[in-house]
Amino acid sequence: MYRLFSFLILTLSLNWTIAQVNLQKTVDHFANDAVNKNASLSIKIIDLDNDSSLASYHEYASLMCASTAKLFSTSSALKELGNNHQAKTRFYTNGFIDSLGVLQGDLWIRGGGDVTLGSKYFNDEGNEFNFMNDWLDSLKSEGIYGINGRLITDGSEFGYAGVPDGWDWSDMGNYYGVGASGVNFFDNTLKYYFNTGKPGEQVVFIGTNPVLDDLFFQHDILAENIRKDYSYIYGSPYSKVRFGHGSLPAYKDSFCVKGSMPDPEMQLAIEFGRYLEDTSFKISKGVFANRFLTDRGIVYDSLIHLFSYFGQSVIDIVNKTNLYSVNLYAEGLLNLLGYNSTGIGSTNSGLSVVYRLWRHKVDLMGLSLKDGSGLSRKNAVSSSHFCQLLKAIYDSDIYSDFKGSLSVAGKKGTMKYVCSRQKGENRIFAKSGTLSNVKAYSGYVQSQSGKNLAFAVIANNFNCSKSQIVKKMELIFNAMAAY
Repeated sequence: MYRLFSFLILTLSLNWTIAQVNLQKTVDHFANDAVNKNASLSIKIIDLDNDSSLASYHEYASLMCASTAKLFSTSSALKELGNNHQAKTRFYTNGFIDSLGVLQGDLWIRGGGDVTLGSKYFNDEGNEFNFMNDWLDSLKSEGIYGINGRLITDGSEFGYAGVPDGWDWSDMGNYYGVGASGVNFFDNTLKYYFNTGKPGEQVVFIGTNPVLDDLFFQHDILAENIRKDYSYIYGSPYSKVRFGHGSLPAYKDSFCVKGSMPDPEMQLAIEFGRYLEDTSFKISKGVFANRFLTDRGIVYDSLIHLFSYFGQSVIDIVNKTNLYSVNLYAEGLLNLLGYNSTGIGSTNSGLSVVYRLWRHKVDLMGLSLKDGSGLSRKNAVSSSHFCQLLKAIYDSDIYSDFKGSLSVAGKKGTMKYVCSRQKGENRIFAKSGTLSNVKAYSGYVQSQSGKNLAFAVIANNFNCSKSQIVKKMELIFNAMAAY
């Protein structure tokens, strides 16, 4: 009996060792693939329950990590703000309401960084502006049926940086390159509409939604025999000069291309003003954005607070952010972190909170975060940094909610088609990251043997397409699932 027991223990030990060696061999096989001859790689896999390293390759190399950077911003928001925190838009006046229901003074709409206002992720298409109905109802409940003064939107508490450091010119004009600010709405998106004709012909620009006054738009976008949108919009924050380049599917009526809204603070004032005018709600002195005022620097404590309008909860935003990789939401969460801590909703103030939250759990040496979404090409994060973060989350009270926000291999989110019908399906819970010449994944694994793992795989400058590098990464994902 003793010999049998000893044999079983030896067999189990050998099997565990073999599995461990095979996992490292899988990583080495990927690293030595010809497509990675010129690549920069950082890979690490850990066992979360015994805090041991199972496999690694250049684990301390800090690289561009694309959207896997969202793991830092979203986990920090859950940890610091809590699931139920909601950003709010506040309404103030410096006047009084007369006997006819006219506000004798200005109406101030003070943005609080709500990124979900009129967002497609929380509203059906065509209903994105329904929040204005709610605002009008709230004004009427205060007895206000007109304004003898100005309507002013103010996002100044979050600054006017536009976008974080390191965002590329080719990104900023497109829908995924929108910056977060104190005032956000309609996902800070400007929709361009085109009639496309025969292949090889220049498409015809129809207009935008919302209508952008004084837009200067030039383009050389051509119609082609393609199925997808291969066009790009170029332009910087606060600029109404936009240029379009690329190609669109031929023979399409009113084809929509999504770009970034140049100035959400000003645009919201215009849109809400138009809405009120359409309901016979008069504004005598026009609509303005705080950025353009000569009397900036209003002291809100001296004004009358009318009401507040609350956005979606942090947990709901985190779920959308990690599942669909929403850059605006990630930047908004980072800004909210800074705002909650310092009263200034900037990228830098938010990053200071991220570093403070994790400095005792993550070795910050070599870690350089420049934004919350991963769109900055100045981000530098190693696989070791990610695994340390994931371990800290695993040991915390936010683990269940955070893991539940991640995409699932073969099932949902940005990993829906990764490891589909393979061993990794429904066992990999991760965030993906994609930029030109960058592909990365980081998250958790529940292996077939019941092991709880964390991993990060980052590849820069590989010599193949992104779809091909993902196929090669699947070997690592499936090996972890089978571990």
